[in-house]
Amino acid sequence: MAREWTVWFLGWLFFLVGTIFMFSVVEDASQVFPRGMNQWREDLWFWLIDYLPWLLPICCLGASLFSISFARKRGEWAAMITSGISPIQSFLLIIVLGISIGWMSDWLLHSSGIRAIGENFEKVRSLQMKVGTKRLWFFQSFNPKTLTGNDLQLFSYGDGGEDLFRVSAKRATWNPSSGWIFFEGRFLGFYSSKGLPTLNSEGTSLLWESYNPTEENTSYHTKSPGIHSRFEKLSGLNLMDDPIPYLWLHKKAKEMTSAELVYLLDQMPNSLGHELLPYQIRRAQLWWNGPACLLALLIGLSMGSSIRSSTPAKLAGVSLVGALIFYLLRSLCISLAEQGILSPVTSASLPFITLFFWAILFARLQK
Repeated sequence: MAREWTVWFLGWLFFLVGTIFMFSVVEDASQVFPRGMNQWREDLWFWLIDYLPWLLPICCLGASLFSISFARKRGEWAAMITSGISPIQSFLLIIVLGISIGWMSDWLLHSSGIRAIGENFEKVRSLQMKVGTKRLWFFQSFNPKTLTGNDLQLFSYGDGGEDLFRVSAKRATWNPSSGWIFFEGRFLGFYSSKGLPTLNSEGTSLLWESYNPTEENTSYHTKSPGIHSRFEKLSGLNLMDDPIPYLWLHKKAKEMTSAELVYLLDQMPNSLGHELLPYQIRRAQLWWNGPACLLALLIGLSMGSSIRSSTPAKLAGVSLVGALIFYLLRSLCISLAEQGILSPVTSASLPFITLFFWAILFARLQK
């Protein structure tokens, strides 16, 4: 029984992967090989990783249904039952195989690593970075390979929301060790409770000058800058706002690996809660990858071994209806989670729990 189940599982897997691969390449080869054929092995691997979370449960379900159905048709199932072999003994090795597949799938998803951001984008337009309530960054365009942005507008605010300084630059470059370097721009400093920000002559350090408010300037919230200077190169602001997590927000959640999702959610501030919802939902869905394989296997075994579920055509029809209900419910839960009605964990779990109880009800009705 376990040998036949394995053959059916591999047959389903190769058929589904081959069909999806063929249609993807015919439609647009860059979906599978975004970097051409120079790194085709790595691109093919990450493309396959994207489909594993929903392909493997389908393969487990199909293999369970058809292996038992054809065993019934050949009379092998009846022979095992009359010989005193319980269904649990027959299914034990298959369940071990299902658990192993789920575990291996989880391991592959979590060990797939984080790709360099430059491998995902050639150029990003209109990059925006919101660092809490402290700073706002706007780039007209950004090159992920060189970590260089063009036409920058930077706004820095104090604890009370007052302007501290602004920077306009033709170009800015990010270095993880030294921070941001700005080229060919203007620096505007505003009066605040911290003082007036100024630059030294070399543009390598930011200085805060104290001042005594005059009768005309008794508020820190003035919109007029206290200093306006131009620079060719500015490197002294000591800003360590990493642009890489914000670049990941330009990639669809379903195209990211588990490690990339964990990195993004750990690095991004909670203030971007609504923008992070698709990634939180995807991470919760990937958590269900391993349990989904076992759940699909158990559903298939229970349906296939029920007394009245003997023909492959009937099992295929019931499975198709169950899959349709599952994906409709999944789409509904995702929509509710994006509106804030359901949490990401609940939206990812509810379809699987519903499918499990639906399978139990079906098995009882067959008896």
